[in-house]
Parts: sequence; C-alpha cells; structure tokens
Amino acid sequence: MFAYHSISGPNDTAFVFADHASNHIPDWVGDFGLSDEDLARHIAWDIGTDWVARALCEQLSCAGLICGFSRLVIDANRDPAADDLIPLSTDGTVIPGNADLSIPEAQERKQRLYDAYHTALGDALDDRPDCFAISIHSFTPQLRGHPKRPTDIGLLVKVDSETPVAFIRNMAEIAPELQVDVNEPYSGFDLNHTVDHNVVPRGLRHLAIELRQDHISTKADAVRMAGRLARAIRPLI
Repeated sequence: MFAYHSISGPNDTAFVFADHASNHIPDWVGDFGLSDEDLARHIAWDIGTDWVARALCEQLSCAGLICGFSRLVIDANRDPAADDLIPLSTDGTVIPGNADLSIPEAQERKQRLYDAYHTALGDALDDRPDCFAISIHSFTPQLRGHPKRPTDIGLLVKVDSETPVAFIRNMAEIAPELQVDVNEPYSGFDLNHTVDHNVVPRGLRHLAIELRQDHISTKADAVRMAGRLARAIRPLI
C-alpha cells in the first residue's frame, strides 16, 4: 500500500519509523505542478531517511514503518488541525498542487494517506507494547536565507529526557566528531506530532532523531550512520 511500507524483523524490543521518508506523489492526486528537481529537494521529503530507517531495522533486527507519500501532499508529522498540514509553500517554494484545494480533496488525502499511516503505526506499536520507539527524520544543512546549521544530529526531547542523555553519552564515544544537540534545529515541543500522538500516550521509551542531510545523502553514508546509531541505541533497549 502506498500510504506506508512495512519492514519485518524478529526483535520486538525496538521499532523504527520514518514520517518523511518518501517524496512520492500518488497518481490520483493529479498534476502537482512541481519539477522533478523540486521533488528531489528537502522540501518534499527527509532525504536519506528511507535508507537510514531500513538499515537501522536491519542492524537492530527489528520491524519498522516507512511513510509512503510526500509531506507536500499531506504532512504525516503535523496535527490534523495544523495550518501547514497541506502546505501552500515551503522554504520559499509555492506548491501549485495544493492551491485552491477543495475540502473533499483534502479529506481524501487525509483518509487515504495520513489516517492510513497513523493507524498502521498505532497498530504496530500496540503489537509491541514494550518496544523502544525510534523516530527518524533529517534536516537540510541550510534553509534559504538562513545560516548553516552546525548540528549534526538533533534530538527532539519533550517527555523522555533521560534516554537522550544516555544516547548522547554513547554517541560521544562512537563518533566524537559529531555535534549532537537537544531540540536543535527543531524542538520536541513544536514539531513532533507523530511521537506525541502515537508514542507518548503508550508510555514508550523513545528517541526522536534528526540527522543533517549531508551525512546521509548517499546510501553508503546512510548505512554508515545507521550503524553508528545502532551502536548507541543497543545499550538503551
């Protein structure tokens, strides 16, 4: 099903998911009005996270869930009431396919994509009531008109504050050259809807990880990063 892709794995003590891993625009959405170049940019997806999530599942021998549609169609990591659930523009780029969208069209996207993904994620977590949940996102090294971001790995922290401390300590031993920051470049208090909606209510220990895209822009680099993450996460599970 294009709303999500499931990854199987025997280890139920961990579960990986990636909200923005795809830049796919479903055919039934129609002409989206963006070039292939725009759809390859960070505005359409979290570059590299599909590779990282799949490799991390393999490293941890665990299952996972990969969102199968672009956040430009509808953003899986936004509250349904958010103004940018279906964005009109992002990082200076207007999204023609979202202009003048009718209410029925928006509702169809929500039901067929957003709701399907969140239902699948909720079901997967219910099947693993004691799992360690790992959310994978990535961020562009530099937004238009903004300075370069020094953070290499960001952790979105809101409820579970102990786990990130242990992760940072482990990463300092594994990759001391990487700068790991809490609530940078985004804050867990602002942009972490999927974790807030699906993970926190289930009382699961978790990490919400943001990776700078220049570290995972090739499959080889993404797999290498996943290996580092796995080494830091294993002692926490």
